[in-house]
Amino acid sequence: MLVVHAADLHIDSPLRGLGRIEGAPVADIRLATRRAFVRLIDDCLERSAALLILAGDVFDGEWRDFNTGLFFVRQLARLRDVGARVIMLHGNHDAESTLARHIPLPDHVHVLSAEAPETVELESLGLAVHGQSYISRVVVDNLAEGYPPPRRGLLNIGALHTNAVGASEHKNYAPCTVSQLVRHGYDYWALGHVHKRGVLHTRPWVVYPGNLQGRHVRETGAKGCTAITVEDGRITDVRHRDMDVLRWAELVIPLGPQVAAFGAAPAEAAAVETDAPDTLEGLLDRVRRRLTQVVHDAGGRPVIARIVVTGATRLHARLAANPAPIQSQIRAVAADLGDVWPEKIRFSTRPRQRGAPSQELLALHQALRDEFARLAVDDRALADHLQALAPVSAGVAQYMEQRPDSAEQVRDQLAEIESRLLGALSLGVDASAAAVDDLEPRA
Repeated sequence: MLVVHAADLHIDSPLRGLGRIEGAPVADIRLATRRAFVRLIDDCLERSAALLILAGDVFDGEWRDFNTGLFFVRQLARLRDVGARVIMLHGNHDAESTLARHIPLPDHVHVLSAEAPETVELESLGLAVHGQSYISRVVVDNLAEGYPPPRRGLLNIGALHTNAVGASEHKNYAPCTVSQLVRHGYDYWALGHVHKRGVLHTRPWVVYPGNLQGRHVRETGAKGCTAITVEDGRITDVRHRDMDVLRWAELVIPLGPQVAAFGAAPAEAAAVETDAPDTLEGLLDRVRRRLTQVVHDAGGRPVIARIVVTGATRLHARLAANPAPIQSQIRAVAADLGDVWPEKIRFSTRPRQRGAPSQELLALHQALRDEFARLAVDDRALADHLQALAPVSAGVAQYMEQRPDSAEQVRDQLAEIESRLLGALSLGVDASAAAVDDLEPRA
């Protein structure tokens, strides 16, 4: 018997970053979340799945179009025709969707209650599924504490939308611990909310399937569902199955000598130097080889890639002064490889270091790295910085007024500023001050 576990479908969620992709079939790409769901249903039908569990965030908030719900119902109806059951719950994104809560679903689909944990016994399958939907978008209680004990004589599956690993890129909703889930006595925990696949424990199984389709460059790699094989009331196999129709990738291309850490001693630097290219021809060749590998790994899927060029290189001045022509050449390399589209090409290089930096510069370098690392994960710290800059920077004030909730765009700019500041430190204090002055109009 096959049970399929999927989560975080975010059907019709907008894919971010498409406006920057020159020449890409954007209209077709925008249907990726729907097409991935169709592929999931096709796979359930082809492999005669007995049960599909959807562990939250099927939708991405309130629908912009009622056709989103009609599409979902039509796809689920295909499973009814072969006798497959569906059990689903609402997560933080679809908890408050009025339409999602009231759309008539086929009779083979059961939505778990938001009022309290609920158990659905499927005696013909030898299964009991326990779970609870979110009653609102923000749930800070440990829902798993209220889940009922396992049912004797049945294989027990817990469905839960939770941040069980404390992932910083996701809100800490319905928090719990892996050890708590393991102690509960279920045979399998079907988790949702964290978009990166993860097997947190085996026997009993605690699994995040990841989201069904990557939606932006921070959701890279293969995406899909988890297939659970049950024989004689026992789980005998648990494995990932790719369902995405579009693959995201982020490629870091190093230039020049690569050292283990800023300020490494000359002997250490020499020991870790690589053959990383330090010419334009070498850069383009490295980009081609990396993109070729990504296209191969994608298995025929279109690829949207962010390309970040790093390192201390003789090309730094050229890349910083006039990046557009080289970006165009990289796009041409991608076009030659077929269905691969650069989402963004960023040059985060620095000049070749001349002489050993002072201890003061090393300390400043480390302090800057630590602060930028904090801003990358701490929304409150980022907001505090923007508020502090607002009185002296009309640009920041205007940005905050227009998009006060978009930390992603701010962090994209911070990555470029970090690269330029840290690169300038390798030239000395005077160069560092000049770089800061140069950045000021772009704040």
